[in-house]
Amino acid sequence: MSKSLLITGLLAAAGAAAYFVFANGGADQSEENQILTNIETAANQGKLAADLIKKEQVSDLPIASKSGPWPKVVADEMTFAFGRMQVRSNKSHEFVIRNNGDADLELKAGNTTCKCTKFGFGDDEDNTDNHAIVKPGESVKLIMNWKGGEVADRGFRHGGDVFTNDPENLVLKFAVEGAIEMPFELLPSIWNVGNVYAEQPGKIKATLGSKMYPEIDIVSIHSPSGKVKITPSPLSVDTKALNSFLSGFSLDIEVADDIPAGIFEEEIQIQITQQEALINVTVFAKKQGVLRIQQMAGTSFDQDKLILQLGSFPASEGREARMLLIVDEKDMSEPFRITETSAEPSFIKASIEEIGAPSGTVHRYLLKIAVPPGKPHVQKVASAPGFIKLSTNHSSGEGIHFNVLLYSN
Repeated sequence: MSKSLLITGLLAAAGAAAYFVFANGGADQSEENQILTNIETAANQGKLAADLIKKEQVSDLPIASKSGPWPKVVADEMTFAFGRMQVRSNKSHEFVIRNNGDADLELKAGNTTCKCTKFGFGDDEDNTDNHAIVKPGESVKLIMNWKGGEVADRGFRHGGDVFTNDPENLVLKFAVEGAIEMPFELLPSIWNVGNVYAEQPGKIKATLGSKMYPEIDIVSIHSPSGKVKITPSPLSVDTKALNSFLSGFSLDIEVADDIPAGIFEEEIQIQITQQEALINVTVFAKKQGVLRIQQMAGTSFDQDKLILQLGSFPASEGREARMLLIVDEKDMSEPFRITETSAEPSFIKASIEEIGAPSGTVHRYLLKIAVPPGKPHVQKVASAPGFIKLSTNHSSGEGIHFNVLLYSN
């Protein structure tokens, strides 16, 4: 049936019913009320059909009879709460729709609210149709299938409309709702241990839990450098209740005090027995060494993340940043100096000059980082930063390494 014929037919039906009322003044009150009801029903269906077709949602809607008998659609439930399900997993549910009326019930499935959800009429989820006819006293299954996404979604609710030829229920809305959960959760998801000092390792606590499995087991924990030690212990009842975990572990993380000076970053792998799952988590730490950099006025330097921000500047003018470099030169037989510079972009330069008198073995230097004038335009942002790495002649073997953000235009 074309869109224009469908809408024209509905409007014609409404007009014909109105003519009958005025042309038959002798009709009793009950007949007149029934006809007026039919007029209103036909008009409402015409508007509904026109609106839906205009939106290209559905076509060939079921049409209620202008006069009885009529079907009566009944559904015991139209919303199904599935509780929890795992990301990337699939579920299905059967809604039962009955016809308690006196005429055939015509059903048409509309569009769903999400591509993750599909539904139709049939006896199994692999063989469904978007159209069904239900005889009086009989029923049909509306099967809804849905899939969890890639990330947790604790407010999942999706479904669709079912259109009928029951004049009292032209549209029924069916939906499923619940929580999509990750199989395992790490709290926090990134382990930042903070500062590590000589003879003082860095420590942090974390939680590994599951809202899907009543019991989980850790098979192995791997630190590529061997510098990260993780000790698991069972979660307390209170911690489980606080996070709605069914099972899990409390983790004590310790980063060794003999890591190299500067920023330490390592990906740890935790093997879980369930589904042979492998959980990756990144550990960050910062080792305070014999070479220390401090921010000076007019320079933006993040000492925790070791990031120098040169900002935005004309390439024709260049840019220079100044920082304080503190060096403990104990056990050194020659003056401290930079022996090699590597950088990205490669034209970044570094130089030092001593300032003030030393305090014992501790010397202070003015560290200059410069982008010379006239160099090519370049942009280095947090997602793809530049860097500078300085090798030195210090007896400890320590060097200087930090990231650089800049935009020369």
